[in-house]
Amino acid sequence: MEARQPSNLRPTPTGPYRDLPDRAINAKTASRFNVTYCGESGPDAHLYPYYDGDGNHIANKVRKKLGEPRFVWEGNQRDASLLFGQTAFPKGSAKQITITEGECDAMAVYQMMGDFPVVSVRSASTAVKDVRNNYEYLNSFDQIVVAFDKDEAKLSADGKVSYPGQEAAEAVARLFSPGKCRVLTPSLYKDANDYLMNKKLAEFKKEWWAAPAYTPAGLVMAKDLWDDIANPPEYETIPYPWQGLEDKTFGLRLSELVVVTAKTGIGKTSILKELEHHVLSMPVEEGKEPPALGLMHLEEPNRDTAMGLMSITANKPLHLPCAEYTKDELREYFDVTLDNDRVVIWDHFGSNDIDEVLAKVEHMHVMGCKYIVVDHLSIIVSDQKGDERKQLDEITTKLKTKCMELNIAIIAVVHLSRSGEIRGTAGIEQLANLVVRLERDNNDIDDWRRNVTKLTINKNRFSGQTGPACWLHYELETGRLKELTPEEVQIYEAGQTIGEEWPE
Repeated sequence: MEARQPSNLRPTPTGPYRDLPDRAINAKTASRFNVTYCGESGPDAHLYPYYDGDGNHIANKVRKKLGEPRFVWEGNQRDASLLFGQTAFPKGSAKQITITEGECDAMAVYQMMGDFPVVSVRSASTAVKDVRNNYEYLNSFDQIVVAFDKDEAKLSADGKVSYPGQEAAEAVARLFSPGKCRVLTPSLYKDANDYLMNKKLAEFKKEWWAAPAYTPAGLVMAKDLWDDIANPPEYETIPYPWQGLEDKTFGLRLSELVVVTAKTGIGKTSILKELEHHVLSMPVEEGKEPPALGLMHLEEPNRDTAMGLMSITANKPLHLPCAEYTKDELREYFDVTLDNDRVVIWDHFGSNDIDEVLAKVEHMHVMGCKYIVVDHLSIIVSDQKGDERKQLDEITTKLKTKCMELNIAIIAVVHLSRSGEIRGTAGIEQLANLVVRLERDNNDIDDWRRNVTKLTINKNRFSGQTGPACWLHYELETGRLKELTPEEVQIYEAGQTIGEEWPE
């Protein structure tokens, strides 16, 4: 659908295109980026078109002539989400793409390097946001060269020295996998356009090809670790919603992979929804951004995922025909639970390819997700060709790596075989930080016992505590899970039910 253009927006120019001599940009380059003069404003006044996510021309950044305010905007700048130049280079159209800090720098790199894709963020201060908004587009290229300005050092009020352009370049590089980005630090001039204007094309090309890969990794001497030992890390942790599980695990920590195993029909979805809602309900420290939650429920429509979370807010099973509520009440549950930027759901109908799943995990992280649920790994590997055991090991290894690289927690579900084993592989248990097994006798003739799920810890890397952790009862009236008291556990384990005599 074509967006309506704001009334103060000049239409996208269609040519003829001319050289931009004040920036040493030739007409061919200007044409590729759809950049023209601003008519009566003079030869040093340029118009840079910007587009929304659907490719609609929605704003112009105007470089004014000397003696006037340097830049002004026309149209709807807020919704201009694509990077400058992005419409000129299709997704994944080359091996490399360069990101610059300004429009003229983008055109200069293109002109000096030849027909290589180049895009620009709006400024160093918006760089991370601009790149996050276009993460999947940038990640479709094998390699990203970040060529931001080499600004003069700035001294802050507390005496710290900073280099805004280079710090923004490193912040952008950190959004991607290690080795994905190369960071170019100009040695001769401030930015790429200065190289072009000073006719230093060969020098720029040499620096472009020699730009080192950005990696936060390093080597340290053990003798230098005393400060780390004396000041142990504070794990970013939230408690589990059930005391029995919390007592044995000491909480859900970032950088860890939690694996939940169960046979089909055990009620894992209800347990996951309670855990997800619990994450959203945790209080947030003052001054910190609340963590977002990434959901990849591959066996249910997005509406069911949303309704499951809203049901916990409502304390009633909204998905059942017997549930009574008005439309206004439904809207209230939606507003409280989902009308925010904290829940990201993968609209997964289509490819469940392993690499696609990993790409979505990375993108969710970029969108602020610290806790990601993947339900379930078995359906992912069932869509692949080849050895299922090796594929389960492969995706588990890659998910564990993402947990550590991105400092996120991933809760992944794996179905058990009929014999009660993890689909023929021990690799998952070796890689996971925590393995929780769900068991429920859904054939028990007693209603109360049939709705009790036992949670047993099979592996616990953090504390080493394993064994039965807690018992949860599904209450049909509310659709909620209630942890059994020690007395109720004793009744359940004795093979009795609520209302019978207590065991001797």
